[in-house]
Amino acid sequence: MVPTVTIKKDYCIKCGLCVQDCVGGLYSQDSKDSVPEVHDLEFCISCGHCSAICPSNAIIHSGFPQGFIQPINRKNQPSSEELLELLRTRRSMRVFQDKPVEKQQIEQIIDAARFAPTAHNTQATQYIVIQNKTIVENLATATTDQLSMVVKMTHNPLMKPVFLVMAGKQADSILKMVPLIEKGIAAFKRGNDIILHNAPVLLIFHADELSMMPDINAHLAMQNATLMAHSLGLGSFYTGLLLTAAQRDKSIENMINLPKNHKIYGGLAIGYPKYEFKKWIERKTPEMSWL
Repeated sequence: MVPTVTIKKDYCIKCGLCVQDCVGGLYSQDSKDSVPEVHDLEFCISCGHCSAICPSNAIIHSGFPQGFIQPINRKNQPSSEELLELLRTRRSMRVFQDKPVEKQQIEQIIDAARFAPTAHNTQATQYIVIQNKTIVENLATATTDQLSMVVKMTHNPLMKPVFLVMAGKQADSILKMVPLIEKGIAAFKRGNDIILHNAPVLLIFHADELSMMPDINAHLAMQNATLMAHSLGLGSFYTGLLLTAAQRDKSIENMINLPKNHKIYGGLAIGYPKYEFKKWIERKTPEMSWL
């Protein structure tokens, strides 16, 4: 739907910030003393830059009704040191307390996720919150079944060539992990959930597969979500094995009532950590090129 944009002439101070900042070049200004004009609105992606940057609230955009535009409170923003400390101390947590996560906190995590950038401002990422223990157990079982199939293929002389073709460039990496996968499968059969670790909450990130860059959008949203979870005293980890299994086993999509034409692009297991880390670990020095 093409939005409508109006510039209130009596409010406009003719600063031209909207002209300079619009990514689609939808604003133009004949001179420094003229009110900008709006054109080619069919190319507007409703990113909100024009409304957010206008110092005099002169721009009325149909995509942002009253209450959508809020002033920034700089006092609430963390310093660079505080942000870095949050990033340093966030770890993947896989041992959770047997304690439910409050609905308000889950909503805060999703609220943080939705503010992640998305390709062409599509905001196409959607969320499924799973707290039902039976569903979590069934998802873990389905994932383990898929892992078992992969292991069997690698041991079968007739099927191994098929596996190598299916795995492509990742084949060598997967083959090296087979002993670890077998160990995990054995543990799961003994009742130790090494897939989802009996997480109190499983948050699924999904989108229409025809949307623009749905996988990247979901990954950016997950990063926001993990940081919010960490700030709330919650732990989380990325459920990569579940994501891989879902690509092969369509029953997983049915278990979570995934909408038609949607795909799972990410998942986070979330809960209260059973243990507290009081130290952070240094990481590798990044490799950088300066041009």
